[in-house]
Amino acid sequence: MDKTITWLIRGAVLIVIGGCLLAYLNLEKKPSLMFSKPTIEDLKYKELDKKRANAEFAAKRDSIDYDKFGSEIFCNSSINSWIESVNYSKQMDLYIFGKDADLSDWDNSIKDYENERSRCRDFNP
Repeated sequence: MDKTITWLIRGAVLIVIGGCLLAYLNLEKKPSLMFSKPTIEDLKYKELDKKRANAEFAAKRDSIDYDKFGSEIFCNSSINSWIESVNYSKQMDLYIFGKDADLSDWDNSIKDYENERSRCRDFNP
């Protein structure tokens, strides 16, 4: 065989192997080298999820304090934390789904929490 034919065969084999490797990396649920999309495993998503969880914890803690002490301050703080938690959830959806994210449920939740905040009052002075 000629040296040129041998090199052409080697080049074709390398191109086929490279194509198969790229296809494997893009079809698996791994972050791709060429065509990466945001995933739940991304650090930004995890950071938003941690902030959302902290806001929910603060909201639950302040709600318990409001039930215990009856101060309007705890009620407002709890509702503000719930609104913050919903905002982080919206950001998480926007990060993953981009323009296709349906934020109407989150917007309705925020309006509901704002209406609830107006009902806060001292019941145990």
